[in-house]
Amino acid sequence: MKETNLKLTKKQEDKLVKYVLDRVKQLKEDNRERIEHDKISWKTYHNDRSDRVGYDSIFSQSNMSVPMTSLIVDHFMARAEDEITGTSPYFKFEAQGAADQEMAEAFDKYFNWKLEDVAKTRERLEESYLHLFIQRALILKSTYKEEISTWYDYERNGLFNNERGEFEEIPGEGPIIEGEAQFIPEMNPMTGETEMRLATDPSFQMIPGVHEFQPLPQGVPTQQVKYKGPRSEVIDSDRFLCPTTSESLDSSDIIVEMYDKDMRWANSMFLEREWLSFGDFYNLVNKDANPRSPIEKNEDRVENLDFDNEENPSIQVLECWIKRDVLGTGQPQEFCVFIDPETEKPIYYEFVAKLTPDNRIPYTAVSIGKERNRWCGRSLPERIRSFQEYVDKQFNSQSYRNELAANPVIGVNPQAVEDEPEDVELHAGKIFELKDQYNIDDFLQFSAIPNVDVRTQELIDFIFGIVQLWLGVSNMAQGDYQALAPANTATGVEATLREASKIGRRWMRRIVRGFEEHLTKLVQVSMATMDEEEVFEYMEGDVRAFGVMTPEAIRNIGINTRVILSQDQGQRAIEKANLALQTQDRYFQSPPEMRPFIRPMLKRILDAMGFERTDELLPQEAPPDPKSEAEIAKMLGDNASAMENANEPKDGVSAATAGMGNSNPQGANQYQG
Repeated sequence: MKETNLKLTKKQEDKLVKYVLDRVKQLKEDNRERIEHDKISWKTYHNDRSDRVGYDSIFSQSNMSVPMTSLIVDHFMARAEDEITGTSPYFKFEAQGAADQEMAEAFDKYFNWKLEDVAKTRERLEESYLHLFIQRALILKSTYKEEISTWYDYERNGLFNNERGEFEEIPGEGPIIEGEAQFIPEMNPMTGETEMRLATDPSFQMIPGVHEFQPLPQGVPTQQVKYKGPRSEVIDSDRFLCPTTSESLDSSDIIVEMYDKDMRWANSMFLEREWLSFGDFYNLVNKDANPRSPIEKNEDRVENLDFDNEENPSIQVLECWIKRDVLGTGQPQEFCVFIDPETEKPIYYEFVAKLTPDNRIPYTAVSIGKERNRWCGRSLPERIRSFQEYVDKQFNSQSYRNELAANPVIGVNPQAVEDEPEDVELHAGKIFELKDQYNIDDFLQFSAIPNVDVRTQELIDFIFGIVQLWLGVSNMAQGDYQALAPANTATGVEATLREASKIGRRWMRRIVRGFEEHLTKLVQVSMATMDEEEVFEYMEGDVRAFGVMTPEAIRNIGINTRVILSQDQGQRAIEKANLALQTQDRYFQSPPEMRPFIRPMLKRILDAMGFERTDELLPQEAPPDPKSEAEIAKMLGDNASAMENANEPKDGVSAATAGMGNSNPQGANQYQG
């Protein structure tokens, strides 16, 4: 039976439920705009704009969506995956001191196995990029997950008592299973005989002839743990409610997540109270096994789950993380409550400090367009929506004009034909007999729509160029859309890519901060829930090795190490090192007499980049430029050689070779072997 540290009376509980249900109604209205914009953004990304067909515009005639938003979103998704989680390992533990280095390396090996290989966290994070660039905010949740497989094994035997005709059972443990139970021989001091005693319960004795192992008729209930540990979840936009005026999720007074659970889950979570038992709650629940949360994906469900209505009905659950004084102490308490909104009954409630290892909510919000003093902001599709609509309007107008041009307006004069038919039918090979005073132009007239495709194409190209220049997506399109002024010269391409790097890195830094916070929460969940040592495998070079992580060692994570995304940190370190090399090169390339004057400013540059021991990087007694020294040494050597040759007596051969201009003092031809 579940217990809680948050003790409420029935009056306090009823007052809390009323407050929560009223706030949920307010939050649904408050978050309506965000959810609707996210839905439109998803449709725009999938090029499904059926929502605008009914408008009195060109879209009622032609409604093709140009995939500009899809191209931009896919570009930044691929870039984020490549820069953040593209390689393994994508995160590591940073030691806080020299003594923590060995511990950080051990945590690297264990958690890269736990989160990467077993929990598949990187797959979840890479799936979340789509939510991140399409929605106003990505909502990540760190949870604890147990996956246990249960079956009945009829191939295993239990210990049977032939005298009583029943299987032996240990109170609180169940039947004695062959292969699991261990018997230890002990000497009976009274009889001097050896007896077989059960290791876990020495009071039980197995007597030969009385006990024997036989197959259990109902089988042996067996469980196998598939996974037990932290799990990363991506919360749907329309299932999450938070005050839009909050600066962050942590500062919100209430956060609500909506989902569906079955009654088995409710039974395991239910808090028994004097005024409400689980049996009473079960009788109040509407017996329906279909999903209950009012989300868009459930509207398309056609599967009928009536067969499970009575056995395992489904209920809607509001998981609410609240800051409110429910105890009447004058100070707000932070707690979580699970409520069924249909029955208006709470299932369970507890303090946040007892539910999360860091005494904080398990959610992390990541927004690339976070607005000032808000936890979210306009999404990427919203930023370019006006451009997308303009391009779609021009493209569909051009497409509709082309369709009309292919089917021009035809004027017919039936009086110009001998038969003067009431309805004139035109088709290939049709012959009309004209009257003598009429020609074919008097009979048929065609009126075509003016061709303005060139101007329309220029407008579309201009919009693509503006978006390309703004976001720096240099490979967003091909053909005419890329041969624009900012992209058709080497200088333009370089400038565009440089600006793209600035905008992209700003967004990537926000993503990195959010992912680091989420990974830290996952590590803390693992730290709080690990109850026994785990054997894990890791790669030591090309050799696969095994290690052991204990609960005692993992408890020191928050104190001694810090989780960071290693790939992003590695790229930053490389960029910083390249800038330091450029600074050093500038110092060493300067003339020796100028170095004392420029050295203080170069030292400030290295200090700003965070380097220590800048005096060693920029030594005062730096050697002169090696290239200049080599040139001076060569010039001095040539002069010394010339002086020696001038003082030596010349014979005929030497004089002849000197006259020939041969540099070989021996007179040998330079082309001789």
